[in-house]
Amino acid sequence: MCGRMNISDHEGIQWLLNQLGLNLPEEKFTPKYNVSPTAALWGLAVSRGALTLEPMQWGYIPPWAKEGVFKRPLFNARSETIWEKPSFKNLIRRYRAIVPANGFYEWARKGNEKDANYICLKDSPAMALGAIVQVHTDGYLQCCLITTEANGEMQAIHNRQPVVIKPENMEEWLTNDDPELLNRCMEPRENGLFDIQKISGFVNNTKHDGPECLR
Repeated sequence: MCGRMNISDHEGIQWLLNQLGLNLPEEKFTPKYNVSPTAALWGLAVSRGALTLEPMQWGYIPPWAKEGVFKRPLFNARSETIWEKPSFKNLIRRYRAIVPANGFYEWARKGNEKDANYICLKDSPAMALGAIVQVHTDGYLQCCLITTEANGEMQAIHNRQPVVIKPENMEEWLTNDDPELLNRCMEPRENGLFDIQKISGFVNNTKHDGPECLR
């Protein structure tokens, strides 16, 4: 799964956006070291036929759901079942997004204890996380991150990891509706890609923010 992200380095996020010729002015960027579900973030999507950067909320409840069916918003969707699940199948076909992030957090369980880890890319300052998006009845966008089976290096921490889209595949992910291509984009990335660091439990509390989350 993916339930927490670091989106704090504007320069790194802008590096990723440069791949698509997009810009996020620094004055519109708020560094967030401990992004959790329901938080506001920036996401890439197609709007009126053009690639754009849009404000989004992380997590959604399907508009058809009766009150009380979902106790909390959906913030992760499994790639293996995304084409069949009623909550996701229409969105993956037409309404995909990318969430630019500097990295994400995952916890390794050891008995009753959980060790926090920070995962980022070794050779890039930001990663493109695959997502689906819906329009809330009030008009704003909501997104749900897609997860896939963990690759070998992540297996020691968790059996799931977020879908990380290759920079060269970002535009296709957003604009090409071919299921075969989209499934390839959602496959686990190769081993050796991630820099995995054990960190303190400061990040465990969703109210905590700041560089201390990475220590």
